[in-house]
Amino acid sequence: MKSRYLLLAGIAVMACLAGCSDNSLDNGMAKNPVQEGEEILFGSSLSDEVESRTVYGDRDENGVAVHWVDGDEIAIFCKETSQPANHLVNYKIKPNAGDPSKASEVMKVDPNAAGLQWGKDELHHFYAFYPASAVHGAESDDQQGTITASIPVNQQPAGWRTGPIVSQDESVNGHTTTFALPNMDYAYMYASNAVDRNTVESGSGTIWLQFHNLVTVLDITIPAPKDGSDVIVTDVTVRAVDGSNTVLTGDFNCYIRGAGETTTPACEPVGDMGQVRNVVNIPCFDQKTGKFITLGDDEDFLNVKAYIIPDNVNDAIQPRTLQISVSTLNGGEKKRTLHQASIVPHKVNRVLLPAVVPGGTNYWMSDLDPNIYVSELSIPGSKFSVLSSAYNAFNIYQNATIEQQFQDGIRAFIFQTSAKGSNTDVGLTPSKNTFSGDIKVVSEGADKEVMSLEDAVKEIASYLDKCEQAQKMNEFAFLMLTYATGGSSDNGTGYWGGLGNPGWHWDREPRNAEQTWINLLRDKVNELAAEPKNRIYTGEITPNTTIEDLGGHIIIKVNYNSEKMLNYYTDPKSFVYNGPDVKTSAPMMFTYWGFATGPVKGEWTYQDENGGMPMDWGVPVWYANSTAQLKWYYQEVTSVGTDQEATKQQKEDGIKHLFQESVDLYKNDNSHKTWFMNDLGGYYSDNGNINGRGTGIEALAIDMNNLGVQELQKRTENAGLGLIFMNFADKQTTSGAKYKSDYLIQTIIMNNRKFQLRKKASSEGGEGTKSYDASYNNGGNAIGWDK
Repeated sequence: MKSRYLLLAGIAVMACLAGCSDNSLDNGMAKNPVQEGEEILFGSSLSDEVESRTVYGDRDENGVAVHWVDGDEIAIFCKETSQPANHLVNYKIKPNAGDPSKASEVMKVDPNAAGLQWGKDELHHFYAFYPASAVHGAESDDQQGTITASIPVNQQPAGWRTGPIVSQDESVNGHTTTFALPNMDYAYMYASNAVDRNTVESGSGTIWLQFHNLVTVLDITIPAPKDGSDVIVTDVTVRAVDGSNTVLTGDFNCYIRGAGETTTPACEPVGDMGQVRNVVNIPCFDQKTGKFITLGDDEDFLNVKAYIIPDNVNDAIQPRTLQISVSTLNGGEKKRTLHQASIVPHKVNRVLLPAVVPGGTNYWMSDLDPNIYVSELSIPGSKFSVLSSAYNAFNIYQNATIEQQFQDGIRAFIFQTSAKGSNTDVGLTPSKNTFSGDIKVVSEGADKEVMSLEDAVKEIASYLDKCEQAQKMNEFAFLMLTYATGGSSDNGTGYWGGLGNPGWHWDREPRNAEQTWINLLRDKVNELAAEPKNRIYTGEITPNTTIEDLGGHIIIKVNYNSEKMLNYYTDPKSFVYNGPDVKTSAPMMFTYWGFATGPVKGEWTYQDENGGMPMDWGVPVWYANSTAQLKWYYQEVTSVGTDQEATKQQKEDGIKHLFQESVDLYKNDNSHKTWFMNDLGGYYSDNGNINGRGTGIEALAIDMNNLGVQELQKRTENAGLGLIFMNFADKQTTSGAKYKSDYLIQTIIMNNRKFQLRKKASSEGGEGTKSYDASYNNGGNAIGWDK
């Protein structure tokens, strides 16, 4: 097999113009050398102000060339210069027409400002950096020659192109490939040169700076399925899963002055280490077409590039293990593990992955850092999870079973529930009065039973059992329970008084159906939680609860609808369902649901001013009196249209509002106490909105799912989205895919890989990994996917 030479070709800033010739030198010394205070020449004028970026050229036998683009800016630093005071000036580049890897002209960005000027020392050390926009050091840092730069987790391609790939591998060379065009803002490069000013001719002598790659680049090529089928690739993720240095992204300092002809700059990660920084994510979503990239048919390969912080100190490679995974629209992640020997810092490293294998279960939670705080997550959910034809619903919100929804990545469910039972009041012997009953999951009303809450919990627990059997230990499920009107109620108990206290006296107040429901729910959940096989999470959920804490469990959250509903929740004399020692708390979270956007109809005011509704654990407290740590920031508009909860525009504005609030709160509040709930489901009531697109539920799904995908694929800010509910929450071609639910589910899941989510510090090492025989010279070809 031919060797694959993975070298990043240097970029030359060539400023040796026509005035520079061998005749100007005498035994290496200039006849008329530059003097102190004379401006240093790196080039002449630039003809235009085009703002653009460097680009990667095709691979050839020498490696991957990098080409300058007109208007690229570099920062040049020289401590020995006399001006300016910080010894740092930005310059613009005009590439050589015949060889764009070199620059024919270099000039100051600000022609009216002073450029670098020669100092009194004979030897001047020049250091340059691309792009200039990344240089933000204080003067003290500039004096030390330290550059602070940043590499993001989310490396959204700047665009896409299709063409033949150039490779020395005959099995790859010439094949049609879809290329992700990387954002060259993060293709950091540096140059250094020590120059004796006595060798530089006054008025015409210029400086040569040879640029080298600073960051480490993974050039990842992914073959189409071997069976000729198509597969839709949604994103490619690089993780550092083990090693002494697992930081791939975020801020880092680079000591440029430490670079020389044979040494590279020492780089060190800095900044907030309480975030996920061992991950790089490249979304494979084309913003122009609004579609993920399809691999197969006419496209034989997909090629993406990932930037990571270099991991060498004093030119010694720090050991770490990288893992590359490919996610598909209708399957799980396919992973391949690389050892450090495969990756060389400061170079473009070619990695040829195995052919994509379609399918697989989407165990996406178990692929995340287990120390991420749960409130930071983005979780896809199903609106009215059992309102389907299978359960004789009139209004169809879902087509897939709960099991299919779970397999397609859904981890949050909404169940309407009611209390079902009977009162054993025997009239003259009220002491025997008890209420026996159950909590039922219902469809559209209390009278349409689907299954018991116990059966629903056991069913979801069985899916978590299967996850653990597959060694996926960190999957969990979220159940939101709401009250369906029309359930049974308890009528209280009492006694007939004697002579001194005549008449009937209640010793337990009569309850309405709402009060019966929430008290019976308390008792039933306690009964279920007592059995570990039901997997109900019983530890209190706080702002510091992590994925690992909840792994393998079911979290229950309850909406209460009025203050009166809570009157007897903590009453020790409440009807006895679990025996005489009834508990007055239960492992559930509680929030008040008054209207679709808060406690006042049509207003966001309370939630916006308070960062959401208080969310209590164990015992519900009327929201106005609650001191809960957690917040529940929600939008739950279901009916959309004339004289409904909201118009179409208000529904869309509410969705966008919560997306923006998640970004703003992330920036301004690092307590990770807020759970967001954004409901993209519901129905249209007006024919104008439906517009012949099936039912009002179907038409709304088309519009809101598309809106969700567009809003989330274009965002770049760190933030967790919380729970996002939708109609037709599955990826099946005959159901969810018709409404772009498949795109929305995957986009929500991707949000957990694209951003620097906050996490709990951990002293434990990374997960165990498998390796394969790959090296820098042979290109790191992978034989198969990790098992």
